[in-house]
Amino acid sequence: SLSFLKGLFMTSHRFFAVCALTIFGAATAQAQAILYPSDVGYYGEVGYSPIELKVDGGITSHPDTMRFIVGKEIHENWAVEAMYTATVSDDKKTLFAGKTNNFGISLKPKVALTNDTELFARLGMTHSHITASESGEKNTDHFSYGVGLQTKFTSSVYGQVDYMNYYHKDGIRVQGYGVSVGYRF
Repeated sequence: SLSFLKGLFMTSHRFFAVCALTIFGAATAQAQAILYPSDVGYYGEVGYSPIELKVDGGITSHPDTMRFIVGKEIHENWAVEAMYTATVSDDKKTLFAGKTNNFGISLKPKVALTNDTELFARLGMTHSHITASESGEKNTDHFSYGVGLQTKFTSSVYGQVDYMNYYHKDGIRVQGYGVSVGYRF
Protein backbone atom coordinates (compact mmCIF):
# COMPACT_ATOMS: atom_id res chain seq x y z
CA SER A 1 0.00 0.00 0.00
CA LEU A 2 1.22 3.48 -0.83
CA SER A 3 0.13 4.96 2.53
CA PHE A 4 2.16 2.30 4.40
CA LEU A 5 5.33 3.19 2.45
CA LYS A 6 4.72 6.90 2.96
CA GLY A 7 4.28 6.35 6.72
CA LEU A 8 7.42 4.18 6.87
CA PHE A 9 9.42 6.82 5.00
CA MET A 10 8.21 9.64 7.29
CA THR A 11 8.92 7.58 10.42
CA SER A 12 12.40 6.54 9.25
CA HIS A 13 13.08 10.10 8.09
CA ARG A 14 12.38 11.39 11.63
CA PHE A 15 14.40 8.55 13.13
CA PHE A 16 17.43 9.44 11.00
CA ALA A 17 17.06 13.12 11.87
CA VAL A 18 17.04 12.31 15.61
CA CYS A 19 20.09 10.05 15.16
CA ALA A 20 21.97 12.78 13.27
CA LEU A 21 21.18 15.37 15.94
CA THR A 22 22.27 12.98 18.70
CA ILE A 23 25.57 12.27 16.98
CA PHE A 24 26.11 16.00 16.36
CA GLY A 25 25.36 16.73 20.05
CA ALA A 26 27.78 14.04 21.25
CA ALA A 27 30.51 15.35 18.96
CA THR A 28 29.92 18.90 20.19
CA ALA A 29 30.05 17.77 23.82
CA GLN A 30 33.33 15.95 23.13
CA ALA A 31 34.79 19.06 21.47
CA GLN A 32 33.71 21.22 24.41
CA ALA A 33 35.37 18.82 26.84
CA ILE A 34 38.63 19.48 25.00
CA LEU A 35 38.20 23.28 24.74
CA TYR A 36 37.00 24.10 28.25
CA PRO A 37 38.18 23.18 31.78
CA SER A 38 37.00 19.90 33.30
CA ASP A 39 34.71 21.61 35.85
CA VAL A 40 32.50 22.97 33.05
CA GLY A 41 29.31 20.90 33.16
CA TYR A 42 25.71 20.69 34.28
CA TYR A 43 24.27 21.82 37.60
CA GLY A 44 20.96 21.96 39.40
CA GLU A 45 19.62 24.29 42.11
CA VAL A 46 16.71 24.32 44.52
CA GLY A 47 15.87 27.56 46.28
CA TYR A 48 13.38 29.45 48.40
CA SER A 49 12.25 32.96 47.52
CA PRO A 50 9.64 35.16 49.20
CA ILE A 51 8.20 37.23 46.34
CA GLU A 52 6.93 40.78 46.42
CA LEU A 53 3.97 41.04 44.05
CA LYS A 54 3.02 44.70 43.79
CA VAL A 55 0.13 46.27 41.90
CA ASP A 56 -0.17 50.00 41.13
CA GLY A 57 -1.72 51.80 44.03
CA GLY A 58 0.74 50.33 46.54
CA ILE A 59 -1.11 47.09 47.17
CA THR A 60 1.41 44.30 47.83
CA SER A 61 1.24 40.54 48.34
CA HIS A 62 4.09 38.33 49.59
CA PRO A 63 3.68 34.74 48.35
CA ASP A 64 6.47 32.21 49.07
CA THR A 65 7.97 30.38 46.08
CA MET A 66 10.31 27.50 45.37
CA ARG A 67 12.68 27.89 42.45
CA PHE A 68 14.26 25.08 40.44
CA ILE A 69 17.13 25.70 38.03
CA VAL A 70 19.00 23.43 35.64
CA GLY A 71 22.08 24.97 34.07
CA LYS A 72 24.95 24.25 31.73
CA GLU A 73 28.36 25.89 31.96
CA ILE A 74 29.38 26.97 28.45
CA HIS A 75 32.53 28.82 29.51
CA GLU A 76 34.20 29.68 32.80
CA ASN A 77 32.42 33.08 32.69
CA TRP A 78 29.09 32.04 31.09
CA ALA A 79 26.27 29.61 31.73
CA VAL A 80 22.79 29.01 30.32
CA GLU A 81 19.92 28.21 32.70
CA ALA A 82 16.33 26.98 32.56
CA MET A 83 14.22 28.03 35.55
CA TYR A 84 10.85 27.18 37.05
CA THR A 85 9.39 29.09 40.01
CA ALA A 86 6.17 28.01 41.72
CA THR A 87 4.15 29.54 44.54
CA VAL A 88 4.10 27.18 47.51
CA SER A 89 2.27 29.44 49.96
CA ASP A 90 -0.14 32.26 49.05
CA ASP A 91 -0.15 35.49 50.99
CA LYS A 92 -3.83 35.40 51.90
CA LYS A 93 -4.78 38.92 52.78
CA THR A 94 -8.34 40.08 53.14
CA LEU A 95 -8.05 42.76 50.47
CA PHE A 96 -5.32 41.36 48.20
CA ALA A 97 -4.08 37.83 47.54
CA GLY A 98 -1.48 37.01 44.94
CA LYS A 99 0.59 34.17 43.53
CA THR A 100 2.98 33.68 40.64
CA ASN A 101 4.42 30.82 38.62
CA ASN A 102 7.27 31.51 36.22
CA PHE A 103 9.42 29.57 33.78
CA GLY A 104 12.14 30.84 31.55
CA ILE A 105 15.63 30.69 30.16
CA SER A 106 18.55 32.93 31.08
CA LEU A 107 22.10 33.70 30.18
CA LYS A 108 24.30 33.86 33.30
CA PRO A 109 27.48 35.96 33.00
CA LYS A 110 29.75 35.56 36.04
CA VAL A 111 33.11 36.58 37.41
CA ALA A 112 35.24 34.97 40.13
CA LEU A 113 35.88 37.13 43.19
CA THR A 114 37.96 34.42 44.93
CA ASN A 115 38.68 30.75 44.16
CA ASP A 116 35.35 29.77 45.78
CA THR A 117 33.07 32.81 45.29
CA GLU A 118 31.47 34.28 42.16
CA LEU A 119 29.43 37.37 41.39
CA PHE A 120 26.83 36.73 38.67
CA ALA A 121 23.92 38.21 36.77
CA ARG A 122 20.92 36.60 35.06
CA LEU A 123 19.42 38.00 31.86
CA GLY A 124 16.61 36.19 30.12
CA MET A 125 13.02 35.73 29.08
CA THR A 126 10.41 34.51 31.54
CA HIS A 127 6.83 33.41 31.02
CA SER A 128 4.82 34.49 34.06
CA HIS A 129 1.38 33.42 35.24
CA ILE A 130 0.36 36.00 37.81
CA THR A 131 -2.83 35.86 39.84
CA ALA A 132 -3.69 38.96 41.83
CA SER A 133 -7.13 39.52 43.31
CA GLU A 134 -6.81 43.23 42.49
CA SER A 135 -6.03 42.80 38.79
CA GLY A 136 -7.09 39.25 37.90
CA GLU A 137 -4.94 36.72 36.04
CA LYS A 138 -2.18 37.57 33.60
CA ASN A 139 -0.10 35.29 31.35
CA THR A 140 2.78 37.06 29.72
CA ASP A 141 6.36 36.80 28.47
CA HIS A 142 8.78 39.38 29.72
CA PHE A 143 12.49 40.22 30.09
CA SER A 144 13.77 39.11 33.51
CA TYR A 145 17.01 39.95 35.25
CA GLY A 146 18.87 39.40 38.48
CA VAL A 147 22.16 39.55 40.33
CA GLY A 148 23.68 37.34 43.00
CA LEU A 149 26.60 35.86 44.87
CA GLN A 150 27.54 32.18 44.81
CA THR A 151 30.08 30.33 46.97
CA LYS A 152 31.34 26.74 46.98
CA PHE A 153 30.87 24.54 50.07
CA THR A 154 32.63 21.57 48.42
CA SER A 155 33.82 20.94 44.88
CA SER A 156 30.25 19.86 43.94
CA VAL A 157 27.93 21.70 46.36
CA TYR A 158 27.44 25.47 46.47
CA GLY A 159 25.15 28.06 48.03
CA GLN A 160 23.72 31.20 46.53
CA VAL A 161 21.88 34.41 47.44
CA ASP A 162 20.33 36.52 44.70
CA TYR A 163 17.77 39.10 43.67
CA MET A 164 15.45 38.48 40.68
CA ASN A 165 12.99 40.72 38.88
CA TYR A 166 10.61 38.38 37.06
CA TYR A 167 8.09 40.89 35.76
CA HIS A 168 7.66 44.67 35.69
CA LYS A 169 5.00 45.86 33.28
CA ASP A 170 1.36 46.99 33.09
CA GLY A 171 1.35 48.23 36.68
CA ILE A 172 2.48 44.89 38.15
CA ARG A 173 5.90 44.08 39.58
CA VAL A 174 7.08 40.60 40.63
CA GLN A 175 10.48 40.49 42.33
CA GLY A 176 12.24 38.84 45.23
CA TYR A 177 15.38 37.70 46.99
CA GLY A 178 16.29 34.04 47.03
CA VAL A 179 18.47 31.52 48.84
CA SER A 180 19.51 28.39 46.90
CA VAL A 181 21.61 25.28 47.21
CA GLY A 182 23.12 23.79 44.08
CA TYR A 183 24.96 20.68 42.94
CA ARG A 184 27.42 20.39 40.03
CA PHE A 185 27.35 17.14 38.01
